[in-house]
Amino acid sequence: MKGWVLDTYADHERDLMDLWIIDGSGKRSMIAHRFHPEIKVAGNREDLVNLDRYLKDMDGLKEVVRENGYLDVQDRHPRDHLRIIISRYSMMMDIAKDIEAFGNYRDYSLFNVDLRLPTRYLYEHGIFPLAKVQVANGYKLLENGDWGTNPLPPLKAKVLHVIPEQKGPVPRMTDPIRSVKVGDMELSGEKEDRMIMAVVEELKRTDPDLVLTYGGDTFVLPYLYERALVNDLGPYLKLDRSGRRFRAPVKTGRSYFTYGQVRYKPPYYPLKGRIHIDLENSFLVREGGLIGVALLSRMSLLPLQVMSRLSPGSAISYMECVEALGRGRSIRWKKNDPEGWKSAIELSRSDRGGHIFDPIVGAYSDVIEMDFSSFYPHIMWKKNLSVETLGCDCCPPETDNTAPGLNYHYCRKDIGLIPHVVGDILARRMEYKAAFKNRVHQGEFPEERGLGPIRPPTGPDRFYHASNTLKWVLVTCFGYTGYKNARFGRIEVHESITAYARDMLLKAKELVEENGFRILHGIVDSLWLTGPRNRAEEVAELVEKEMGIPIGVDTVYKWLVFTPNKTNGVGSLNRYYGLRKDGTFKYRGIASRQRSTPVFMKGALTEMIESLSGAENADEIPYHLHHAFDVMRDKGRMIIGREVDPKDLAITIRPSKGLDEYTTRSEHVAAMQLLRREGENIQGGQKVRFVVLDHNAGRPENRVALLKDDMDDVNYDINRYLELSARFMGQALAVFGVTEEDALRALKGVEQKGLEDFL
Repeated sequence: MKGWVLDTYADHERDLMDLWIIDGSGKRSMIAHRFHPEIKVAGNREDLVNLDRYLKDMDGLKEVVRENGYLDVQDRHPRDHLRIIISRYSMMMDIAKDIEAFGNYRDYSLFNVDLRLPTRYLYEHGIFPLAKVQVANGYKLLENGDWGTNPLPPLKAKVLHVIPEQKGPVPRMTDPIRSVKVGDMELSGEKEDRMIMAVVEELKRTDPDLVLTYGGDTFVLPYLYERALVNDLGPYLKLDRSGRRFRAPVKTGRSYFTYGQVRYKPPYYPLKGRIHIDLENSFLVREGGLIGVALLSRMSLLPLQVMSRLSPGSAISYMECVEALGRGRSIRWKKNDPEGWKSAIELSRSDRGGHIFDPIVGAYSDVIEMDFSSFYPHIMWKKNLSVETLGCDCCPPETDNTAPGLNYHYCRKDIGLIPHVVGDILARRMEYKAAFKNRVHQGEFPEERGLGPIRPPTGPDRFYHASNTLKWVLVTCFGYTGYKNARFGRIEVHESITAYARDMLLKAKELVEENGFRILHGIVDSLWLTGPRNRAEEVAELVEKEMGIPIGVDTVYKWLVFTPNKTNGVGSLNRYYGLRKDGTFKYRGIASRQRSTPVFMKGALTEMIESLSGAENADEIPYHLHHAFDVMRDKGRMIIGREVDPKDLAITIRPSKGLDEYTTRSEHVAAMQLLRREGENIQGGQKVRFVVLDHNAGRPENRVALLKDDMDDVNYDINRYLELSARFMGQALAVFGVTEEDALRALKGVEQKGLEDFL
């Protein structure tokens, strides 16, 4: 049989791996395969002998084999270990914990314990998700793993909607179903049990490979399950191809901290034999579409359904695991590499991060923005920075292999695991970027017509999706080198990357200044310059030749404004806006780019800034400020006259913690209190959306209103929204002497200052 690998998962009841194949005729078949995962345990010889005896009568084991060999990627000598072959999937973690306890949590190092079973299975059989294979006694791969111009397999997708008869501001599990929709089939106004079974029957009839939802993990699937139980239809709720009833036991999401923000990850409700993708909660689908998820799934050997819910960091972590397995090494469980001892002076020298040239507050003409391409990943690749190349025995520390200002040197002979993986990603991304830039069009792919709203583009945007997905993987690869739980992370590697980056950025500064440019701002991998604009490309080429890392002119501005920090007046590191040479605007960091800003205010701020487009240079901007004040007065009139849809004034907040952890009673806390009354306990990182009714009110229901479909009866707090608008507008125009008070007077219709006040 020839076909495409659709899905792979472990059946913990039968201790088999189930693989779903789509054959050339369109038939979907499941292959159940006996597969025995292995874990490995290292220790001294006497301890391993004792452990071998202890394991003799343990359930869930097929065999224990004594071996000697390399395990961890950092091993420079082989070591004694036990290879433990597991017969019961559900007991593998318990076995690992028993071994830990038997060794008093210190005598043994365990490997391959928490590596996902589908990834192990795919790796050991030399196949990958969505691969075209021939199935006989084993698997024969009929294509290579490189994603190129081939179409995706002939997949069919259907969107599933289940809409509750909402009785409050937020939907509840107790609300009855109002309507259901699967693809083109829609049913409403019927008995609830009839609508539930209509979903089951339509999925069976149309037999989609992908079930797409908007909020399926957070609400749709657990809600459908709950309504099935209420209607005594639990045993009949079959949503996948396994023939088993769908179960959605109570699960909780988790809050986590990343890049200075608290985020929330909802629970995961997979299907079997079908792929459930929650379009609302998938970062990777949002950034790269199905092409991006499929690409990472192939590279990491994580099933498509799993990959759609994970982060780019998880993708590169598994790519590194696959590379380690390919090198004959195992994956350490509960890694615990302590940071090497450093004196206070050494710590201050090494723990510094990227270099920053503080922005010079003001408005500037003819500004050039230069960006290094994937700066940190290129450093990791070119300098061979990896956990196992650090402090190698084969290469003495020299200038060319020692991190600037640090005592860390790296191997020059063997390519490290991380540089190998990162180098592959960089090469792929450069290929996709070139294809997008050259407007490569692949033609129509009729095989993909059944994918509906998730159908990939066939033109240049297909390559953009692939490139953009890999961009996010490259963004996270640096952070994972210093992340304490990263499988192949080590803080010294992290510090080395930033040391090289600082050194290179300072050398780039010297080079551009020698060629007549002045630096206005620089942050990690970007520079903003003024100087002879006709020489910008030439200087970028000089820097690239000197550094060995691609750098290019990203944007040329007619004028650019660096805004001040409100608290101290110094330049904000990443808050600016400017008019490009092509007449379009670029915004970074200001309120119009922030998710928390209400839609109306984003539009108002954008319109205000774009009213300055008549200025050909920075010196002309003050002569156009009266246009900005005209916009303010118009927007203020709309707020005061209640001409703004309250939904467009909704504020979106991601609380950093749960309700009970707050001691202050701000607006978003009032909204969280209302949500709790509705039965929804918000965790850190979840979205809270509300409209302010009365900023000074004491009772939550008088202070804010939760966002809902019908808000016609909502009277928002006019003064609060005028104040917020004035804050955003005043901050944007502060460099021209406009204060928040000036903006507030304009919004209220008070006459503006004279033009001479801003010159």
